[in-house]
Amino acid sequence: MKGVFHRLAKKAWFEGDPAKDQSVGLAVFGTLEIALGILCFSLAMLLMIVVSVAGPGGMKPIHFWLAMGFFFSLAGWFFAIGLGCIMARRWARALSLAGAWMTLFFGAPFLAIALYILPETYNLLTECGLFEPLLAMALLDFALAVLVLVQLVFPVAAIAFFELKGVRGTCERRHPEPCWTDRYPLPLLAMGFVSLLGSLSVFAGATANHVVFLFGRVASGTPGLLANLLVSAACAYVGWGAFRRKMSAWWVAYALVLSTSTSMMLTFSGIDSAMLYAHMGYSPEQIAMLELNLPPNPVLLTAASCAWGVMASAFLVWVRDRFLPEPVEVEVKSYARRKAEEEAAQPAAPV
Repeated sequence: MKGVFHRLAKKAWFEGDPAKDQSVGLAVFGTLEIALGILCFSLAMLLMIVVSVAGPGGMKPIHFWLAMGFFFSLAGWFFAIGLGCIMARRWARALSLAGAWMTLFFGAPFLAIALYILPETYNLLTECGLFEPLLAMALLDFALAVLVLVQLVFPVAAIAFFELKGVRGTCERRHPEPCWTDRYPLPLLAMGFVSLLGSLSVFAGATANHVVFLFGRVASGTPGLLANLLVSAACAYVGWGAFRRKMSAWWVAYALVLSTSTSMMLTFSGIDSAMLYAHMGYSPEQIAMLELNLPPNPVLLTAASCAWGVMASAFLVWVRDRFLPEPVEVEVKSYARRKAEEEAAQPAAPV
């Protein structure tokens, strides 16, 4: 996949010339990322308005607060990375690449689920009598367009651009001193951030409902809370170990992927939505409303869990060699020093 993007980049108007200044392109992408941050902020505010006016529709308010927190966090990420790209920071280029690959990895399953719930969300918005059908459709079309833009279109363009040698050279020339992101390979950088964010999300979910899937069963209450905290701690260890190149962290990640994907598939394949919602603390009236507006689809949920497990396992197999210790310690050099060494290594021109 990386080779495909490199070949496409060579045919684009910004060729892969390491000496070419890409400040304009960095400013353009930085501006686009800030715009995406504004869109994510708008989605969070839109969700807040819908919930405050139309009500939670049977769902717990804490779940909407978690969703809004996710969009607000995403907006903050885009704002920070966008400003860093405009200033041509080395860390901004590395984190843009890591974020783009992470978004592509998780984007397809999330979009499939979003497409499934959009029709039911439309019915929920129109049946409450607050939104006209055309307005509800426009709002959902806007949300879907943002999801496609953020999770598919923009990540592909970002990978094609930030992988260019000219982009890396521009960032190094404008900020020649070594950066902390230079010490980590891109796959480990992405894996570390995903694991740490996963730890935070699992912890937030544990504080909201204390529910966990255990190989066809649903645990809640104290057992569910303890299981969620254990998974959160394991994800945090994987994130820390990715930055430290700990092989034990790789094994923990592999065990987590196999166990969680298998557990979700077994649970979703024979899911009892009423029992699941009851474990989450919903009342019978709320359960009836949820099953009417957002009925679970066992086939879609099982297929998404299986696809996620296969992709995560393939990624772990591919990234395993990055956890092995380097034969010699890698020295992070400044741009000026690396440039001087390259010039010194070139043969002298004949007189």
